[in-house]
Amino acid sequence: MGYSLFQTPTLGMLSQAHALNTLGTNITNINTGGFKRTDTRFATVLGGNIRTSAASPNGGSGGVRPNDTQTLDQQGILESTSRGLDLAIAGDGFFLVSPTLSISDQILYTRDGSFDINFAGAPVTAIGDDGNTISVRKGFLTDKNGFFLLGVAPEADGTFSETGALQALRVDQFALTNSFTPTTVANISLNLPAQKKFGEPDEFLSLNFVDSNGKVRAITATFVKTPTVNQWQMLLSGDDLTNSTLGPGAAFSLATGVGTGKLLELDTATQEIRVKSEQVQSAVFPGAFIGLKAGDSITISGSTAAPPSNNGTFTIGAISSDFTTITLDTATPFPSASEDISTAATLDSTRVVGDPLVFSPKATLTSPTSFTTSLTFNDGATSTFALDISRLTQFTGDFTPSSFQQNGLASSDIKEVSFDKTGQIIGQFEDGTSRIIYKIPLATFVNPNGLQAGNGNVYEETSLSGSPRTVFADTSGIALLAPNTVELSNVELAAQFTQMIRVQQAYNSSATVFKTVDEMLMAARDLKA
Repeated sequence: MGYSLFQTPTLGMLSQAHALNTLGTNITNINTGGFKRTDTRFATVLGGNIRTSAASPNGGSGGVRPNDTQTLDQQGILESTSRGLDLAIAGDGFFLVSPTLSISDQILYTRDGSFDINFAGAPVTAIGDDGNTISVRKGFLTDKNGFFLLGVAPEADGTFSETGALQALRVDQFALTNSFTPTTVANISLNLPAQKKFGEPDEFLSLNFVDSNGKVRAITATFVKTPTVNQWQMLLSGDDLTNSTLGPGAAFSLATGVGTGKLLELDTATQEIRVKSEQVQSAVFPGAFIGLKAGDSITISGSTAAPPSNNGTFTIGAISSDFTTITLDTATPFPSASEDISTAATLDSTRVVGDPLVFSPKATLTSPTSFTTSLTFNDGATSTFALDISRLTQFTGDFTPSSFQQNGLASSDIKEVSFDKTGQIIGQFEDGTSRIIYKIPLATFVNPNGLQAGNGNVYEETSLSGSPRTVFADTSGIALLAPNTVELSNVELAAQFTQMIRVQQAYNSSATVFKTVDEMLMAARDLKA
């Protein structure tokens, strides 16, 4: 028997000392972000050995040993902050972080959502504000350990996939400068004045959109009242615009001659083409050339002049404000004499003219309700987008533009980033736009308390925890994400001090037993003497 009598109180003191150490660690980290307390429980050891705690087959004196239990599945206190890079999890799940910039199998997990931007990786080149090439460091979102927060980039359609490739999240100023989205969809909402008459000043609206090179372009939409009741023509123009088409539409073509209501006049003295009224031949035909513009081609067929005739293709130099007269470019003059053509003749151009805007008597647009807009610019950039015009109206009153919206995002530098409640990272850009640039998934485990704790408040997957399942908080419903918020520890100070008192009492009791055993053995020794 002898010294084995010391085993039970010794194990008791060691176990309670371990529990006191655990309580001290919990209390020390009460304000540590994402910290999860450890609870110490005790297991009975029958016939245990002080060194191995293995049970003896013959029984014998026993004792106690500590058994630490993690509380990773218990929520910590949420505290609001003013930092846009703070994000708290209210519910299940862990943030995924990587110790290295290149994602490997060593992915760690944390509940501490207080992130920063740190620079890593080799320098890269970028274009500075002055247009010169500069060398910059890449900045990534990291936790307090410098581990890289992992997320996914949007798919081509702008959505996010839970199975998307995890990546470190670059968010420095130049991270997405070369990323842009050309305009594919746009819509206009405005009112055209019903009292407007043909020949009165046109209405203008500036439209901004993003071209195929990621550049913001500005063109002007001109609304011309036609001679036809409840009809307008929409035209596009711009300083850098070399070609534009609106569909539905058709290449310009105009037939003249007896029976058409229009007669053709070619004046070689002024190099002008005029369309006159068949009924009142001294009057020009209003709006005959709506849709054409300077620089377009015009092809004449049906000239009756003596050879060489005036048939041929010419370049338009100018068009009168009432669209009744074309003046030819000096480089392509008439080859023959002036003539009035009453027989069948045609004027054609390669210019595609959009269908006229037709309004009902109730001031709503009946056709077309949308255009396919195709544009080409002098630097080779292009733009093709669907333009919804269904919200155009024609009420009596002023020309009133309500809105123009488009889905393009131009090349721009990041100014700052923040999180939203779905886990999306929102970038604020220098051009004033807000864009969703990444999304943060969460990792869930069958047994989160089976994770292995590591330095820096991070955890590793184990066989006890099971394999992680990566999900989005908003679509899975496992948690709510709180921007501008941090999760503190789940340590309750009062409960820890209460437990500390109990553990101290248990330690004292074990020490008393140890002292008593020592005194008994000394007395036994003295009896033999």
